[in-house]
Parts: sequence; structure tokens; C-alpha cells
Amino acid sequence: MLRVSAGGTPLRPFLDGLTVQRVNDTVNPLNDQGLYACGVEDIKRQIEAALEAGRAALASVRAMPRSQDRADAAVRLSRELRAVSDEASAVLHEEAIRIYYAEGLSFGQVARRLGISKTLAHQIITARGLETDLETEPSTVPEPGPVVAAIVTSHLGVLVGRRNDGKPPWTFIAGKIEPGESPADAAVREVKEETGLRIEAGGVIGRRVHPKTGRTMVYIAAQPTHGTDVFVGDEEELAEVRWVSLAEAEVLMNGMIFEPVQKYLGQALGNGTSGHER
Repeated sequence: MLRVSAGGTPLRPFLDGLTVQRVNDTVNPLNDQGLYACGVEDIKRQIEAALEAGRAALASVRAMPRSQDRADAAVRLSRELRAVSDEASAVLHEEAIRIYYAEGLSFGQVARRLGISKTLAHQIITARGLETDLETEPSTVPEPGPVVAAIVTSHLGVLVGRRNDGKPPWTFIAGKIEPGESPADAAVREVKEETGLRIEAGGVIGRRVHPKTGRTMVYIAAQPTHGTDVFVGDEEELAEVRWVSLAEAEVLMNGMIFEPVQKYLGQALGNGTSGHER
């Protein structure tokens, strides 16, 4: 366990040594000897050790006495772990491509084999296909519909969820707008399904084509109507849901919050509260 001192920057020695390579050396001993030379169980133990080290580092960040030190350490820790997560996702993408073409599986079969959604399997395989000589999906495949993101605020902060697929790791509660469904109705449905929370949808904060997914995003303001208790309602999509402050949301989302949403949250939450206690 990392020790936190009464002043100064107690995590500096750890963070100065925290690099993607260092974490990879702990998590991923896939060197010239290969995976099975060190054993699958060894890999599992290495991963558990790395996760425990990450949790210990996070606990020490939270315990730092100075606000600026906490923020600096949180940004550093988030950035380095995000890089490791991206590299791990690249391995997953490579395996999805390999088994799709080597074994002639469908998108659904690839998804079940790897424990991911069919939509994600489709995105991985078709994206790689456009970059190589591999056969791409036919152009008759329907274009993915728009996605609504519910920006739910209360006196506890803004509601966010941690995704199982890590793309992105943290997000506002969001989901596809079904044919004939309004963004408001989709927001109410998605939040109820994924967190158990009943909300009232407000106006549209903004729209954009998401720079990572290419999906059309509609951001809707919303507030809870029957309390603020939440839980993970869709365990296939989310690992965790919770209320956070705007500052916490910025760290969790790596500073990538859509600007109109950030401005809205700054007004709605103020000094950590929404001004709409229910």
C-alpha cells in the first residue's frame, strides 16, 4: 500500500515511474517465450496484481491533502491507465479480426466468443476491413441510428456509468434512439433500463457526430423525478453507475466532455450541486 504523507506530493515517486511500459511489464509478460510458456494462470495473477496496484494508487490519490496535487495525480494516473486500456483493446480487436476471417464466424458468434456486444464486433471488423484488403461488409447494411445521451443532474451531481467494453471507459447514460422514438422518450427509457432511475427529460443541449464512433449524438438535459437511488440495470453494458461532480466527470472522461454539455453542467451543478434537489 502506498503511504500518504501529511504534506508535499506523496505520490510523485510512484507517478514519476508510472509509464505504459511499466504497467505492461506487470500485466503483460508476453515476451519471446509466449503466453503459454508463462501460463494462463500466471497471466491472471499478473493482471490481478496490476489491478490491485491501480486501486492502491487511486486510494492514495484520493487521500492526498492538497487539491492541486490530487488533480495532477488523478490526471496522470488516468492518462497512463487509459493508454494501457487502449493497448489491451487493440489485442481484443486483433483477436476479433482473426477469428472472424479464420473461422468464418458471424458477428454474433464473434461477440459471444469474446464476450462483447454484436454492435462492437461489427464496428471492429468493418473498421479493419476498410483499412486492408480484407472483404468489407456490403453497403446494404443499415446505417446505425442516432444515440441519445441523458445529462441527468441532481443535488448529488451528474449521473455517469462505467462501460464494460471500455469504449469509452466512462460515459453519460446513453443508448440508441429506436425508430419512431423521440430523443426525450429514448432518454427516459435508457436511463430507466440502465440505472433504475425515473427521469423527466428536458431540452436538447446539443448535437454532434461523435469523433470516436461516428454516431450522431443528441444530448438531453434531464432530472430525476422519484429519488436519486441508482443501480446497474444492464450488466452487459455497464459495470457501475454513480453520481459525480463536474470535476470528477472531467477526470473520468479524460477532459473529453462535449463543450455545450460542459457549459450546461457548469450552470446546472454550480458548486457541486444541481439546484434541483428532489
